[in-house]
Amino acid sequence: AGLPEGAAYQLYKKHGTALRGLLAEGHIEHCDEAIDQYLKDVHDLPIHDLLDPDKELQQMLEDMDPTIPKFVFTASARHHAERCLQALGVHGYFEDIIDVRSVGLVTKHSDEAFRAAMKIAGVKDPEACVFLDDSIKNIEAARRIGWRSILVGRVGRDCGKPITTGILSTKSIESTSFQKCTRSYFPSNTCNTGTNDRDNKQ
Repeated sequence: AGLPEGAAYQLYKKHGTALRGLLAEGHIEHCDEAIDQYLKDVHDLPIHDLLDPDKELQQMLEDMDPTIPKFVFTASARHHAERCLQALGVHGYFEDIIDVRSVGLVTKHSDEAFRAAMKIAGVKDPEACVFLDDSIKNIEAARRIGWRSILVGRVGRDCGKPITTGILSTKSIESTSFQKCTRSYFPSNTCNTGTNDRDNKQ
């Protein structure tokens, strides 16, 4: 509280996340109670007014090989991710949620976060992970660790402009062409639809 407009973004750029910046610079007490209250306050959104059940996403997940474990890997808090999944109608398709607390409050696009996610998911081989995300920074981090990655969408999440970097040279998809794109990652004898999110977890 009391920070000038734009300060949170500056903290994010300097420390990787606004929360880590607030902690590092003494704006929030470094204790579980204060951190939990912050995460609760910043995610206090009317989710069910903002998101509707996504039948296409539900069907996509339904068509996946159920033996392939799927995780939600998010930079937000678990309770927020749970509310989003419930609003979308896909809460039951994932093994677990790997949130900002799970990875020690580090920024999602850090190597540390991806290694922590692998440990939580019980995966040792990075090539066994297939990562879907709409952030170029996150995709680049996944690549550094060795995860196979798929960029969802062709418009930059932060800038709102078409993506023109070499990141498109791996896999880029629009949501409607998801299954076609991901068949190249899983042979037909491995996954009944060739889906990708072996660890959506990431």
